Amino acid sequence: MEFTRRVPVRRLAWLRAELARWQAEGLIDEGAARRIEAGYVPSRWLSLERLALLLGGGFLGVGLIWLVTANLDQLSPLLRFVGITVIWIAAAVVGETVPSRGGRQAARLVSVFAAGGVIFQAAQSLQVPAYSSSLLGVWAGGALAYAYATAAMGPLVMALALASAWYGWLIGEQNGGAAAIAVGMLAAGGVSSAIANLHDGGRLARFAGPWRLAGVVAALFGLFVAAFPGVSAGPSFWSPALWAGLAAAGIAIGAAVFLAGRDGRREVLAVVSMIVVALLLVAWAPLGTSWHTGEFSAEQTARAVEGTLAYVLAAAWFAVVAARRDLSHLVYLVTAALVLFVIIQSFAVFQPLLTGAALFLALGVVFIGSGLLVNHGRRRLMEAMR
Repeated sequence: MEFTRRVPVRRLAWLRAELARWQAEGLIDEGAARRIEAGYVPSRWLSLERLALLLGGGFLGVGLIWLVTANLDQLSPLLRFVGITVIWIAAAVVGETVPSRGGRQAARLVSVFAAGGVIFQAAQSLQVPAYSSSLLGVWAGGALAYAYATAAMGPLVMALALASAWYGWLIGEQNGGAAAIAVGMLAAGGVSSAIANLHDGGRLARFAGPWRLAGVVAALFGLFVAAFPGVSAGPSFWSPALWAGLAAAGIAIGAAVFLAGRDGRREVLAVVSMIVVALLLVAWAPLGTSWHTGEFSAEQTARAVEGTLAYVLAAAWFAVVAARRDLSHLVYLVTAALVLFVIIQSFAVFQPLLTGAALFLALGVVFIGSGLLVNHGRRRLMEAMR
């Protein structure tokens, strides 16, 4: 039986050029070149048809939850629970039986949304507080189990988004503050990056992409918050949720160091260094007046500079990783995150110092300059990695 492998369009173009060169040099004949090329088909990250179906599934899921919520008073608890359960089961069945790939993905997405409705409706019937993070955690865990049971990408992306929101909410419930959330998100990034590298080359190698994306987003978000002026660890910083996250990160990263390849070890150890830097930043409470007064002390300025440098280096590292793995969408995401960081940091630094037209002129120069420099760096990086 012959198998075909989906590869990015740019990589397929490179393969065709190499095949032509090998054929011209007499290394392979025309028949061999055609057989090799036939084993690969172009794969676009998201086609228009799949995008429409996924958006439709997402809107249908949100509309379903909205419809049930808007009619809570007109339906009995039992009827609400039975109705949303039937929809959940029907969507799960359709997701495994419909022949269209896009249709399966849309149905699975509806199934994940409906599962959330089942969980929250059951919680309401059992009088479990809806404002507790535990319900979101159960939803995330169920979506993750469903994703692996069906080997489906859509539920995995939903599960990772829900899990990130749940963990951040959990730390917030324990009064850890912004500093604890920043370090917690970096710990979550370490777990995600480690799992991504453990997936590389395995049976579910395509799951590495969403896990790696989640790791980059969580790590950059954590460093973003930790590098911001005025963010420091308070008396409730070391919460049980933060300790649990750091322990999970240690276990996952340790497994990746022993089981992943050299590139995987580098990726996870880089996240370890980011966690250490974030801990140092939030532990550093520089003496001086408030940032909003514009009277910065030398220690406050040094803290801001080091936080900015740490974020820029982390973003550059993730851009290199994305370019090496030919993940162009991740390069664009890191670029956007870097520009956004520069913009917000510029507001934090210039706003207390400048007013009126001078503020807008300074920010305009920073925006244009950072955009041009980051775009130039991205282009050079992509060219160097080809």
